Amino acid sequence: METRVSSDFKLGSTVMASSRVTIGLLLPLQRNFIVDASAAKISVFEGVNFVGRDNITMSDKRVSRKHISLHGSSDGVVELVVEGPNPVIFKSGNQRRKLSSQEKLFINDGDILELIPGNHFFKYVKASGEHASSSGRDLVFSDKAQKQADKDALVYDRNHQLLQDEALARTLQNLEDNRLLEVSPPVVSKSWSSCPTSDAVRVSSNSMEAIHQFDVSKDCLSLVFRLMRVQGLPKWANECTVAINDVIEGNILVAILSNYMVDIDWLKTACPKLWQIPHVLIVHGESGNRVDHLQKKKPLNWVLYKPSLPISYGTHHSKAMLLVYETGVRIIIHSANLIHVDWNNKTQGLWMQDFPYKNVKNLSESSFFERDLIDYISTLKVRLIASVPGYHSGPNLKKWGHMKMRTVLEECEFDKEFSKSPLVYQFSSLGSLDERWMSEFGASMSAGISHDNFPLGSGKPVIIWPTVEDVRCSLEGYAAGSAIPSPQKNVEKEFLKKYWSKWKADHLGRCRAMPHIKSYTRHSGQNLAWFLLTSANLSKAAWGALQKNNSQLMIRSYELGVLFLPSVMKGNLSQFSCTGNGDMKQMSTKNGKTKLVTLCWNGEPDSSSEIIIRLPVPYQLPAQPYSPEDMPWSWDRLYAKKDIHGEVWP
Repeated sequence: METRVSSDFKLGSTVMASSRVTIGLLLPLQRNFIVDASAAKISVFEGVNFVGRDNITMSDKRVSRKHISLHGSSDGVVELVVEGPNPVIFKSGNQRRKLSSQEKLFINDGDILELIPGNHFFKYVKASGEHASSSGRDLVFSDKAQKQADKDALVYDRNHQLLQDEALARTLQNLEDNRLLEVSPPVVSKSWSSCPTSDAVRVSSNSMEAIHQFDVSKDCLSLVFRLMRVQGLPKWANECTVAINDVIEGNILVAILSNYMVDIDWLKTACPKLWQIPHVLIVHGESGNRVDHLQKKKPLNWVLYKPSLPISYGTHHSKAMLLVYETGVRIIIHSANLIHVDWNNKTQGLWMQDFPYKNVKNLSESSFFERDLIDYISTLKVRLIASVPGYHSGPNLKKWGHMKMRTVLEECEFDKEFSKSPLVYQFSSLGSLDERWMSEFGASMSAGISHDNFPLGSGKPVIIWPTVEDVRCSLEGYAAGSAIPSPQKNVEKEFLKKYWSKWKADHLGRCRAMPHIKSYTRHSGQNLAWFLLTSANLSKAAWGALQKNNSQLMIRSYELGVLFLPSVMKGNLSQFSCTGNGDMKQMSTKNGKTKLVTLCWNGEPDSSSEIIIRLPVPYQLPAQPYSPEDMPWSWDRLYAKKDIHGEVWP
């Protein structure tokens, strides 16, 4: 129940003005911490007060109806308890702390709250002792409240700018054909990955708000896909991200690392754990002197292997790790080469999940994921390594590349909202393409039916690709363009102009961290039909091209990716960690259908049984088309305008 005292005051829920002693106010603030005179103040009474959705002027479903409770004492000190599922930010002087659900602390005169990080600011002000009142309308507060608010605004602006400048200063100083592993989130074979209890980033489309946007996710389901940590970004931009030591950890018996580029000197300093593992296999795509250097520097217990490439211009491009523990296996699929710049300076993605060993009761059981993994590994020439490149026909036609993607999607049902919805292609290297192949590829990506059994139909594709200006102003400057290695003859084809869309990542603080991640998705607003994290760039070599009247698929390269799909969950699930004690922890979950969304999604489940899976899609959707002034980056052009490091290109 809410009782309004006057047009200027609003009471916390469930209190009555006539019977409670008012001990203070929550003053609504603008983003610059100046009191917002247009919004209602909230009276705080002695005893229990609830503040929530009804107390804010702007509709925001992230704010619960009973978002926080305030337990007031006669001396004006208030204990705050976070009642809702989303976090609250507490600021007192130079201290800034994020409070998760059910956390509590005491607030006092002058402390500031953000009901949602970066949104709905309030300042608590105690009533003067002699003016404490049983009626909210007669409260008296000293003039220092407004003066302090103005001072706080100046401090905030100064600190905010310092944060940005320090991030830049640190940076300046520190100067593929595809294979999909099918996984229907949130789980594979009813085992969950072990993931930290760190908070997932909550995002906003407003870049100025992004620094405060956090959302606590108690659900490990949304954390199996993570972004990698980037040096030189503000702390908030690296919330819930991973570094290589977060992945390669624990008592590992065998490590298999599959990649294209491997810098063994960097690995030794970045991940010394690798030198403690008894058996290490490196499957790589290096050549020439770099192979000689690897052989010279590797420990005796390491085995190096470069798969054969039967078709010219192919590469071993898959980026994955398989870590064997006493209790199970950890599988990681990611987008980064094993080199410094990829793990420190670029936007990258990583999927990780732990699987327990089968016991004698379930040896015969398998999953789509397991069968796909065995198909991939059994084709490799080092017992676990295969030759995926080739001319695939007959039963193998739909086993690899974009035909595998088409086959998987054809077996899936999606919500009707995804009928003819857009497709997004995001990658870091563009092959030599033509409109015919783009139609072929688009047909695979558009596969699937809606719940009424009608085909989803062709989606309009967009290509998210950095502009020249994006690269020039990036953390690395023009040097970042060396990892976006596409020539003018590929990039500047006339038919591609209709696809170009901007790399916009304000919501995760990664506009200046150039993307090396490769991802593909179909979306409707912030809802995702599916999401693919892969090593595959947009090329015929990576995805394959149909030949011989569509009876044969020719693939040149090794690639690997993981596909996230909506699924139906039934019954309790088990949580397992290779680095834990090996026990399977039963977790109670509701029966229902999962729904994939971006971090910018701001809705509510369609039903009580719908399970929301938030994925940290690193670019903003819908994608923003290029303006007439924008030019797509190509690495063999000359750029005379100096970058942030004072360099030109090349």
